[in-house]
Amino acid sequence: MRLTCILIPIALERAAAFGGLKHNTIAVRNAHSLPHRQLLPHSQRSSALDMVQSASPFSAFVDLFNPSEQSATLSGSAAVGQQVVESFIAAINSRADPATIAEFFSDDVNFVDTSYYNPIVGKDELRKHFYLHAGSSALSTFAKTTDFSAAAIVVDDIVSVSENGKSKVCVMYHLTDDDGNDVADTTAISFYNVDDDGKIVSAFDVTEPVSPKPGDSGLKLLKTVSNLIGDESIVMMTTDSITSSTAVEQYFDAWNKRDMKLAVAQFTEDCSVRDLQYDDAFSNRDELETHLLRCKDSLPSSFNFVIDDIAQTKQKAGVLWHVENDGEPLSFTRGCSFYTLDRNGLIQTGFDIPEKAPPKTGFLKTLSSKFEAEPVRLIPLAMWVAYMYILFISDGILPGVNALALEQRTWEEVRDLSINFFLVSPLLHLPFSPVVHPMLEGVFNLLLSWAAMFACFLSDERKDKPNLLPFGPMLVGMQFLTSGFLLPYLFTRTQEFESQVYKEDIDGDLQQKVAEWRPLGGFLSTVGTASIVWSFIGRPEFGEFTERYNSFIDLLSIDRVGSSFIVDLAIFAIFQSWFVDDDLQRRGVSEDELMGLRNVAKFVPFFGLAAYITLRPELPSRNSEME
Repeated sequence: MRLTCILIPIALERAAAFGGLKHNTIAVRNAHSLPHRQLLPHSQRSSALDMVQSASPFSAFVDLFNPSEQSATLSGSAAVGQQVVESFIAAINSRADPATIAEFFSDDVNFVDTSYYNPIVGKDELRKHFYLHAGSSALSTFAKTTDFSAAAIVVDDIVSVSENGKSKVCVMYHLTDDDGNDVADTTAISFYNVDDDGKIVSAFDVTEPVSPKPGDSGLKLLKTVSNLIGDESIVMMTTDSITSSTAVEQYFDAWNKRDMKLAVAQFTEDCSVRDLQYDDAFSNRDELETHLLRCKDSLPSSFNFVIDDIAQTKQKAGVLWHVENDGEPLSFTRGCSFYTLDRNGLIQTGFDIPEKAPPKTGFLKTLSSKFEAEPVRLIPLAMWVAYMYILFISDGILPGVNALALEQRTWEEVRDLSINFFLVSPLLHLPFSPVVHPMLEGVFNLLLSWAAMFACFLSDERKDKPNLLPFGPMLVGMQFLTSGFLLPYLFTRTQEFESQVYKEDIDGDLQQKVAEWRPLGGFLSTVGTASIVWSFIGRPEFGEFTERYNSFIDLLSIDRVGSSFIVDLAIFAIFQSWFVDDDLQRRGVSEDELMGLRNVAKFVPFFGLAAYITLRPELPSRNSEME
């Protein structure tokens, strides 16, 4: 049963992950005869009124006066907790803004989506996660431009209990498409803790593995696993208060003792149990016992399942757990189970789902969705791969040795150019200013002033539009590796949807000032112009134009760094235009407006961008509008 959940996580600490096709989720639901309901009907999902009501965190309390079918028998904090969780899921279905959805959580929330490697800690980080990874997993909210953009979360079953004024809620759910059809391989279980203020303080979500299921292949791998590494960070709670008093707890205890007769005695004769590492359910005690014995023979006796948290009533139970080896928690072995009980307290049905093991798919889905929405991103991706290969690895494509050779002359040249940054040192005749070929200095400083000019697009990074690679640090990186930072930003940046952005929306006070500072274009164009002039007349000892040009060409024929600068200038000229349309959109300018300024900014290298910064419409300020 659930013991096989460790087959992927542990094996993947030493072996490869499983993957594959999909299976029919309808069969899973029918196998257990579990009720299901859609929290927000498709016909109502576009209703603005429904969105406001279901997205509000206060709707959890309003719902107490009109309780749902499954929560009608609950009272007190158990009812509040269930309604909070139901309202949270309804807000996701209604496509509420991520900032609104984040209000269901406490300031110090610990949110574990097992599609990702690390937990999200804190409401601010969770809000950023919701914006950044929308569509990459069910509880990451739904994206506007992915296959799941028309999906909805359908709750199959839910259990909620109260404890010291707080509540624990376990939910089993799956996804449907816009036509109400089940999306394959999306059965999931999530476990929540809700405080006495009605805020979710912790959440854990785990989704079934894709088909074909790993099955017994994982057990075979486990026989070869040894020297397992522990990870105490995976423990969600202490377990001192959990005792073996119910059939569910006795089942875990019997499993850890390897008493399989006692373990299956906690189930009804006609039980139906799904370990979602397998394609089919175990349909009675005999099938279940055969499976458990096979697991027992494959697993070390030092492996134990530890219950981290449990939400249990007389009819249902949700369990959050992890696996330990000799008391040491094992990485990637957390999971959730959902059970229904008969009138005698025995387990009638069960679902067990382990967490996803490496490679985690959340980030990869976020990235791949960007290419699906805008295939043109493949151009900067391909160019970046070629750029990094040619600059750092290849020999013979560009002059000079590759960067990984760490040639002393190369690093001395980089050092000298950096000392003469923006030509300050040579113009002031500072004694430590090194002598560098003036044309190389000119190209270098023109390139850096061009890279700095992209700061005018800092409005591309906002709290409601975070990017996988934050634009601020990428701008700094462009001063060191130019296209090596520009290109990955272009193919990973978040798509722009807003048609009106305010200055205050830009993430960071300094960024707000720099992004909208009109003199930036004039200042940097002056630096660029001075760099060009310096190339022709700086350092008279390098002779007239013909002499210095010929010596510059000779230098480039053996200089990897200088040659790469020429490549960077071409790349900047090509991709300068990629920012302009979105920037005008943020300023409320439609596609057919300001065509002259738009085309100058897109197609006149460097100086066109400088002119655009000076002449473009200013972002409005909320403060001025209020006045």
